[in-house]
Amino acid sequence: MMNTAVKPETRTEEPGVVYRTVCQNPGCGFSFDLKITPKNAGLLGGTIACPRCRRHGGMLKPTGRLGDKRYSAKLVFKAANIAYIARSEEEGDLFSEMGLSDY
Repeated sequence: MMNTAVKPETRTEEPGVVYRTVCQNPGCGFSFDLKITPKNAGLLGGTIACPRCRRHGGMLKPTGRLGDKRYSAKLVFKAANIAYIARSEEEGDLFSEMGLSDY
């Protein structure tokens, strides 16, 4: 008689959490899941690129909890090439004093 030992199958899934992420790049809005494990935990403090629009320099900003080990986050970017022009009366006088009345 031959006895064989049967090993139960166990899944050794990596520990971690999943962030349901939405790109905040204007015109993109791509939603993707980002799994954070101990190996790639640096993504939480660093910058990443959106997989769809490929814009670099995005930072994850958590927005809430969706369930057990599941969170939501936004991939936000710093504003680039945006000029703000003040239109108040007080600042308008400042522009004219500086010779910038055309603005």
